[in-house]
Amino acid sequence: MKQSLFLLTILLVSAALCAAQSASQASGQQNSPPSSKQSNHVTITGCLTKNPHDEYDLVDQNGIHNLVYKSDKFDLDSYVGQSVTLVGDRSAIPSRDTGTARPMPHFRVRELRPGSGKCQK
Repeated sequence: MKQSLFLLTILLVSAALCAAQSASQASGQQNSPPSSKQSNHVTITGCLTKNPHDEYDLVDQNGIHNLVYKSDKFDLDSYVGQSVTLVGDRSAIPSRDTGTARPMPHFRVRELRPGSGKCQK
């Protein structure tokens, strides 16, 4: 009798451990972090200008002033005063380094699409 009870206990514990392990593996697969190849680029559209500090500025469709980094890939000077759409990466922490009272996030351009011409004043 003792031997049967012992075998039954081992069988139940083994089954419980197997079930817990397979549940742990399944939840680990569902909660895996996103692939590093996924893109989180932001798209902004507005008028590209140059401020008195010789920095590029774009006020986007939400009224946010973005300090646009100079780019080796794009000649931003040729788009100053033009409506453009920029795709790229916005800084998480806004900067106040231009002496303005409002925070301005930095923006790194990955793609530039010309807009509908000159900016409206």
